[in-house]
Amino acid sequence: MIEPLLRRFWLPLAVLVALLPLRLAAQMDPYFTAVNAPLPQGALMVMELPDFQVARTGPKFTTTMEMAEYGITARWSVGLMAEEQHIAGLPLTFGGLRFNTYFRLLPRDRLLHFTLYGEYEDVNQAALYKMEVSGFGGEDLVGSLAAARNAPAHTWEQRAIVYHDWGRLNATFNFISETGLDTPGNAFGYAWGIFRQPGAMGMAADPGMADMPARLSLRRLGLGVEMMGALGDNHHFGLYWHRQQQYLGPVFSYAFAPRWTFRLEPAWGLSDVSDPFVLRMGLEYSVDHFAHRLARAF
Repeated sequence: MIEPLLRRFWLPLAVLVALLPLRLAAQMDPYFTAVNAPLPQGALMVMELPDFQVARTGPKFTTTMEMAEYGITARWSVGLMAEEQHIAGLPLTFGGLRFNTYFRLLPRDRLLHFTLYGEYEDVNQAALYKMEVSGFGGEDLVGSLAAARNAPAHTWEQRAIVYHDWGRLNATFNFISETGLDTPGNAFGYAWGIFRQPGAMGMAADPGMADMPARLSLRRLGLGVEMMGALGDNHHFGLYWHRQQQYLGPVFSYAFAPRWTFRLEPAWGLSDVSDPFVLRMGLEYSVDHFAHRLARAF
């Protein structure tokens, strides 16, 4: 019952946003796991994030995350995520909801920028989307799907984020702590990324303007690299490489239209307990001054 309701929610929202007159929105976080800054004030980002994963144990599977985030102020954003997964030979399964918020601590640009991030995960044990990895061991579903989808996995995730921008080049590091709300204890992880934004970002959306790049242009392409991994738990903190999941992959983005960006990240597992390969994809729709445009539309 929950999944059809979510589907009905995302489609009208996407259609409504598509009808608004828009200019090119600012580029959002280009990564799949790492986070750096809140959205600009009034900006709305809607994303569809499908992953294809080659499991270390068990059959291949796909996961999908629908995400919406909104910039309440220039330093504070909130978001909502919904997750589904499909394991080969098994039915499509709803994984749960996530609610996040993040806040940039310093009001002005400094040598380093600091962001605090919090996320409440109201998911079940069949939720397999890799928003992060932490603790020890793998995360593939090896037991009964029926039992896993009925077993809650409530978690409070916190991140301490340090990032910096040098023009179009961004570097970020996230220290991740996951606190289990059903079972005691903390699990830790990290994510970092370096990314060069497309040269097309920030230009006017009028296709008749001479400075806009052609539809097929390297100026619309962003390139980077991202890595995520686990750092143990409150009993054994640190890097125990072959007992923890570790993933590394290049990140690509392509701003193929004024408000649309496609992302791609083929990531490879580097340790004994990592999944061998994850193909991460994302379709992003970004809107600036959303509340103002919505009020004007009605």
